[in-house]
Amino acid sequence: MKKVLVFNCHYNGLSIIQELGRHNVPVLALDSVRSIGTYSSYARYHHCPDPHVEEQAFIDYLMRLGANFNDKPVLFPTNDHWAVAVSRHKEKLLKYYVPCVADYPVVKLLVEKQRFYEWALSSNLPVPRSWRNGDADEIPEAAFPLVAKPEYRRVSSNDLEMGRRAKILDRMRLTVLRNREDLENFIARHRELLPYFLFQEYVEGMSDSMYTIGVYADRKHEVMGLFTGRKVRGFPPDVGDCVVGQVESVPPELKTLVKQVCREIKYHGIAEFEFKRDVTTGQFILIEINPRSWSWIGITPACGVSLPWMAYADLTGVEPVAYTECNLPTGSVKYVKVLQDMENCLYRNRWSGFPDWHMSFFQWLQSLRADRLVCAEFMKDDLRIGVHAIFFFLKSFVWRMMRRG
Repeated sequence: MKKVLVFNCHYNGLSIIQELGRHNVPVLALDSVRSIGTYSSYARYHHCPDPHVEEQAFIDYLMRLGANFNDKPVLFPTNDHWAVAVSRHKEKLLKYYVPCVADYPVVKLLVEKQRFYEWALSSNLPVPRSWRNGDADEIPEAAFPLVAKPEYRRVSSNDLEMGRRAKILDRMRLTVLRNREDLENFIARHRELLPYFLFQEYVEGMSDSMYTIGVYADRKHEVMGLFTGRKVRGFPPDVGDCVVGQVESVPPELKTLVKQVCREIKYHGIAEFEFKRDVTTGQFILIEINPRSWSWIGITPACGVSLPWMAYADLTGVEPVAYTECNLPTGSVKYVKVLQDMENCLYRNRWSGFPDWHMSFFQWLQSLRADRLVCAEFMKDDLRIGVHAIFFFLKSFVWRMMRRG
């Protein structure tokens, strides 16, 4: 079995590590910090430079490491800046590796949001209209409400300042602007950051209106594996990352759209297409395409569409890959970050100004009922993860309590 290098190794990377490890694939967990996946019993941790601020050092590290392998390992980047770095230097890395990532022009198109939206509109895809900060005066009244969102949150670079800026952009990831006065106030308050923002039509709905179509597309840009699901709960509840997700059916025309886009842009690798269902119109709007795996990809093996294994098998030729699509009943499989979701539902949602998302302990347990529940932290074949997850949770909880006074 060819080795695999997974980076970064938060829960996204952890899911890939565990799934490939269960297939007896030797895995190296690369990260610039000791993230949760680096503690997995299925992997060996290697510290590496962070391509967000040390791209060249990261690529140099991979090249030095690659010279030690007898067989080319497969590279699995699991966040934008890692995917950008690997795709930008893909030709060089092919000497030692098999990268599971699209070519750089494709990745660049998808991570640079304004460029992506301009392309998507020209291709008649269902995306919201957006404007660069310098075009704010051209935004019509009918376009409100808007959101101010970073044009990108993380890309690879050799600029140490990118780390500080990314933390600011993370905090401001989606600011709703209900009218022109809100827009003008945002511009006045954040003039120094405006080059990194775009303004976009707001699609009404909370985090539970977000739908995912996850795919693996082969070297011929044909989708070979397809998963469909919905974010049940995020944190914060309006715009937050997925904490609970479930398998869920979507209109067939969305699947057709996804396959067509992969062919048109010549996509290869794992990707997540994120749609939001407008709660006022019921229309599905394409919000973004992530050119890598996503935070709850760990649900896919339980749904019969193991995208990590399909990608590995196809890239290495270890076994033939046939088209597979998830057709399980809606809600029959759920994925949950147990500790985080419990705290959110019992305490943090109410403290954060979302009392409607508050639950009792019994209500929380009932909300997780499913034919199969995938717990991100607690897997009986990887008990070390549970131990470290509890430690990280308690450390974070104490820190938040101290901040609250």
